[in-house]
Amino acid sequence: MKYSYNWLKELSGAKMSAEKAVEEITMHGFEVEEVEHVGLEMPGLVVGEILEIEKHPNADKLQVVRVDVGPSLPASLPNGERGKGNILQIVCGAHNISVGDKVPVATVGTKLPGDFEIKEAEIRGVKSFGMLCAEDELGLGKDHSGILLLDKSAKVGTPAGELLGEKDTILDIKVLPDRAHDAVSHVGMAREIAALGGTETDYDYDNLILPKKKAKNLGVKIEKAELCERYIAVAMKNIQVTSSPQWLKNRLENCGIRSINNVVDVTNYVMLELGQPLHAFDLAKVSGMQFPISNDQFPNKSQISNSKKQTEIIVRNAKKGEKITILDGSVKELSSEDIVIANEKEALALAGVMGGSVSGVSDSTTQIILEAATFHPTSIRRTRTRHNLPTDAALRFEKGLDPNLAEKAAVRAIELLEHIAGAQVRGIVDEYTKKKKPWTIKLDLSYTNKLLGENIPEKTSKQILEALGFGVKASKKEFIVNVPTFRLDALTQEDLIEEIGRIYGYDKIKAIAPHARVQAAPVNEKRMFARKLKGVMATQGFSEVYNYSFYGQKEANLIGMGSVKHLELETPLSPELALVRVSLVPNMLKNVKENLKNFKDIKIFELGREFWIDQDLLPEEKMMLVGAIVADQKGKKGQINKREESPFFAAKAAVDDLMAQLGITDHYYDTFNGSPLDTPRSVWHESRSAEIKIEGIEKAVGYLGEINPFMLANVDIHTRVAMFELDMEALRSISSEQSEFEPLRKFPVVSRDIAMVVDGQVRVDDILKIMQSAGGNLVLDVDLFDIYDFADGTSSYAFHILIGADDRTLTSGEIDGVMEKITQELEKKEDLQIRK
Repeated sequence: MKYSYNWLKELSGAKMSAEKAVEEITMHGFEVEEVEHVGLEMPGLVVGEILEIEKHPNADKLQVVRVDVGPSLPASLPNGERGKGNILQIVCGAHNISVGDKVPVATVGTKLPGDFEIKEAEIRGVKSFGMLCAEDELGLGKDHSGILLLDKSAKVGTPAGELLGEKDTILDIKVLPDRAHDAVSHVGMAREIAALGGTETDYDYDNLILPKKKAKNLGVKIEKAELCERYIAVAMKNIQVTSSPQWLKNRLENCGIRSINNVVDVTNYVMLELGQPLHAFDLAKVSGMQFPISNDQFPNKSQISNSKKQTEIIVRNAKKGEKITILDGSVKELSSEDIVIANEKEALALAGVMGGSVSGVSDSTTQIILEAATFHPTSIRRTRTRHNLPTDAALRFEKGLDPNLAEKAAVRAIELLEHIAGAQVRGIVDEYTKKKKPWTIKLDLSYTNKLLGENIPEKTSKQILEALGFGVKASKKEFIVNVPTFRLDALTQEDLIEEIGRIYGYDKIKAIAPHARVQAAPVNEKRMFARKLKGVMATQGFSEVYNYSFYGQKEANLIGMGSVKHLELETPLSPELALVRVSLVPNMLKNVKENLKNFKDIKIFELGREFWIDQDLLPEEKMMLVGAIVADQKGKKGQINKREESPFFAAKAAVDDLMAQLGITDHYYDTFNGSPLDTPRSVWHESRSAEIKIEGIEKAVGYLGEINPFMLANVDIHTRVAMFELDMEALRSISSEQSEFEPLRKFPVVSRDIAMVVDGQVRVDDILKIMQSAGGNLVLDVDLFDIYDFADGTSSYAFHILIGADDRTLTSGEIDGVMEKITQELEKKEDLQIRK
């Protein structure tokens, strides 16, 4: 929120400079994010009085004006051009001025915003020695309809900057939600500054009490107590809707709020001052009658008879599908969870968020209903999010407000409206469902010093709490602290100790080594395993990606999960992020598509959760590791003649290395037969996919394969993409088992190669099993190292076979015998031919 430091000084009685205040505020509880210096500093811009207005002799749309600018006329102007006294001749095109008006005059040499310097000029044959200024020319707004008219009481020759915009420092202070109920206001922040500077807050806060003047023909009905803790409606007549005084405009605009009219400006001013949002309804539009409250203004008996019908303000939930046109002109279709302010016929305002256009204050308004209320914070937050209306009022209500603050804000607004709008109170209705009273907390002083690690004098602690608005009564070694209702965050003695500590200054508390045993926190096994996985993936050249845990219905349909029940967001960021994901694949495909714009080789992975609905219980969360690989295919289209060019085998190699790094040596790849709920068959290529299994465990721990080409085409990807997805929890449970140490081999081993041509349907896994079985214990390992696909559908496979024994060095005859057995067993397969 933006705060005027002049306003804060006025309320707090602070003597410190703005720079010092920024330092103190930052060091004692709030973060000052930005400091801005404002105010008009234009030497030569003065208040002038119009003495004469004549028509320009050579231009129909121009006028020649003579203006008295007083003794402040720059001495640099030639005496011959001054006229009599300090009177300037100025050519002007505006026609909203008249003799006797006080206006801002930029004399020769004055520099206006935009580095525009006023110079002596001759316009259509008439000399001009200055300029009468409009609002936009002074940087005070956008109005260029005419000359800015000043207060008639302004003294001629006074620097106009003193009237139009006092010099001020604007502090943009970040207030966290736990203090939004009181510190998002000038009075609340002034209370903090007074406590820091040792001064007293100069604001009659406690005596803002509603007068007991009950409205005869106005009623308030709250349908559910939980919707609204308190609703105050003040009926006021004789309202004169005009432009606000300049001081009020300045304060609003310095705090980032545009001036509208005196009635609306008062509601905004009080919100900035006290933190309580207010709203003003045009009473005639609410009731449908011009004078529903007072009979003394009715000109005839029929109107008096009609006036006896009571105007009722109703606080209720919106009806499903109900619509309202709000003040910004947009039409909102409401939810039954929204709170509205209504009359008997229709909704008048979206409670706590924005008023409706049908009941807004206009230039013709003569009577109003001033609203000061406290609405349910959660409901306001949901309404604000649902309709994307982050208004100043909503952002305050959703943090929670003290219902007693509504009364103080109403009284303050009444004072201002009586002063600047001529308003008169006709009656007040105050519906307070459950009165909120101050509460007490016992504060143990020894515990205070122990918790802070500093012996703060009792007197100092008492002064700090009282300066912040707490009532303190000393009792032996404790305080009985009376907590005012505007401090909704102070519920325990620890909260009070925090207040003492931050105002005293944490920088004053000496660092002391703790008198306790220091030990490391218990290891979070899941987190450690996740870090290990990420490290392994990084060493393989993978880059980690982060995605939202949501996608849209289109993505769900794409992977064959359109019929699966998803968790749905009530207020999604966009329709494309409405479903909580049950698979990481859709968002990974989006990542691949984006990366293909810049790279031909892609290796990315994501470690994230999938969310599955488990009947009426909380969703089941599965932590999954998903990797994606795109290999730069240098060969002819559709021809893969090197193992490294196949994304499938690249993904398989990545999984093999990952398993090895995790100490898992008994994994294997089985025919793909995934359950639709685990991984839909439609995602994967029919012949380039497999299940990843562990020996002795029937259920797959993951899946591996190339993505279905039809699916890739649907997302505009035109290259082969391989993915693997692994259940992280399953991997962790397997890898956490005790590993066995295997010493280095004492006897040498021999590697022999064997190559063969096979039918395209032969599985490599079947060949490996034959070789392992034929060689027995002497075959230590078999590794496929080369594949070549032929045009006739056959393929060439080449394997390394590692042969050795644990108790001796094998002779060449024994090695040849092993190879012969392997060859004989392989040749028994009709669809396999050994290459010799």
